[in-house]
Amino acid sequence: MNPDDSHAHMGVVAQAARVATPDIDPRRARTIMIVLAGCTALQMTSYGMIFPLFARKISDFGDSVAVLAISVMAYSLAGVIMAPIMGLLADRLGRRPLILGSFAVFAAAFAGYYVAATSVVFIVIRGLAGALTAGLGPATMGLIADIAPRDERARWIGVVGGGTSAGFIVGPVVGGLLYDRWGYGPPFLASIGIALLTLLVAIFTIPETNTREQRRRAALHEKRAERLAPDMRTAASFVASLPHPLLAFGTLLFVNLSMIFAWFFVDPQLPFYAFDDLNLSTAKFGAMISCYGWAALIGHLALGRSSDRFGRKPILVLGLVLHSAQYCGLMLSDVYGVIIAAFVIAGLGEALVNPALSAAYLDITPEEHRSRAMGIKTAVGSLGSLLAPALATITVGHVPPEGAFVVSAVLILLTGVVVLVALRLPARTGGAGDRRWEASEARVLAAQTALRNLTVSAATARKLRSPV
Repeated sequence: MNPDDSHAHMGVVAQAARVATPDIDPRRARTIMIVLAGCTALQMTSYGMIFPLFARKISDFGDSVAVLAISVMAYSLAGVIMAPIMGLLADRLGRRPLILGSFAVFAAAFAGYYVAATSVVFIVIRGLAGALTAGLGPATMGLIADIAPRDERARWIGVVGGGTSAGFIVGPVVGGLLYDRWGYGPPFLASIGIALLTLLVAIFTIPETNTREQRRRAALHEKRAERLAPDMRTAASFVASLPHPLLAFGTLLFVNLSMIFAWFFVDPQLPFYAFDDLNLSTAKFGAMISCYGWAALIGHLALGRSSDRFGRKPILVLGLVLHSAQYCGLMLSDVYGVIIAAFVIAGLGEALVNPALSAAYLDITPEEHRSRAMGIKTAVGSLGSLLAPALATITVGHVPPEGAFVVSAVLILLTGVVVLVALRLPARTGGAGDRRWEASEARVLAAQTALRNLTVSAATARKLRSPV
């Protein structure tokens, strides 16, 4: 007797050509990501308008590089502590609350910077801002991973990264010009207004992409894993949530740490070097940052999907080499035009590195833990922005600005060597490869087995309940 005949009453298991999923329509997904890029551009414009003024404000308080570095450290320390927690919340509560909350905090923080009357108040506000906005990056990357096709992740990360770059095109120049002519009031008030506009746009246009059903399914999966390994539930759950292979994850974290460290090691000294040694005006310094932003914007839009085509590793190496140009330019020349050219090359390098780096994280991260992994990434970046200013504060009286530029240039080039030697990413599969399981003999067999087991269990239960 054919074993299949004994279950003929179950009907026929048909092999489906496709599996219906609740994914967002591709056109709507593109619209959401473009709007998110626009919100990011507005938010970074509002921040960029006041970024060049931080050094001016600290100077007006009677302080200098060390205090500016401490304010950066306060922001970063808060990020180190809160980013993993915020990433976990983005997975548990959804992306939208973290994104909207961060935009609201930015508006409040900019108002706080404006009214701060002492360096201590300024530092405290930066610390609170760092803690309460630490979820923006993890939630944003989680949203992109939720709705972007796997083979287009780097492209859309590049588009949203282009929004960040766009903010640094307009913001520093406009903020510098307004300050040079009218003082602190106009740039800060404009910054606060743009931040509030960003929040308003986000409220009406950015939906929740990690739905309640998806979050509930992920929670049930975690509970099942805990039941299967009750003695190791905490360690097993945490390790399982990390991207694998762990060596690749560690290498990517090192890339993130080194890039952030390199920038924040020179960041406290750069405005004072530009104003005191190069004799630049606030507007010229803003224009220098703006040129970097222009290059990064064009690079994100034109080159953002390079790693989708040519692989993550080679693009990371090339991008790191190009990114070192800004530190090499500051180290080797005091000519404004040469420094501008170096910043343009470095901006193109960042446009290659950032999409490839974030896409590589998402490639190796379990679906239900995307924001948590990006929270770890953000925390490691914040660690770099914490350690670098601390080291800069210690060495500021002993190492000239040119020495800081050398350290950052060497670190970035060394990171490129580490990626070349150590990074081993699993082969990426396209969307078609991922769908093979959805319509395969293996899936049909699994469905048949599950249905038969269910029938046998039901029959057994009926026999047990029947009177003898």
